[in-house]
Amino acid sequence: MSVFSFINAWLVSIGVQPVHFFAGLAGGIVRALVNKQGSWIERIIAGAVGTLCAALLTPTALLIFGIVSPELVGAMAFMLGLVGMSLSETVIAMGKSYARDPGKLKEDFAAFLLRLLDSDNKK
Repeated sequence: MSVFSFINAWLVSIGVQPVHFFAGLAGGIVRALVNKQGSWIERIIAGAVGTLCAALLTPTALLIFGIVSPELVGAMAFMLGLVGMSLSETVIAMGKSYARDPGKLKEDFAAFLLRLLDSDNKK
């Protein structure tokens, strides 16, 4: 049994579709390579969070949007991996800001919610 077969069997045994996991992992890797902010450890953690978001949220997103096409399933998982990474990077930045100035958490949380809900947000 190859390593990939073992990983696929393990993912299926815990209820995760391998295509969701690997598409999310690919999204996490792309985001880590494109976004050079943060240390390697922060980028690895963000990639892991992106992968978990894709693996766990893709089935729900597919139901919400009614997606059944296999090509779109992978694309949805990839996008959820990218979104998960962005969210984790924002939370890490909020944690660093809180460590520097604990009184600023309320402002950071409000800015996070605005960033999350603002569809016209441009960096």
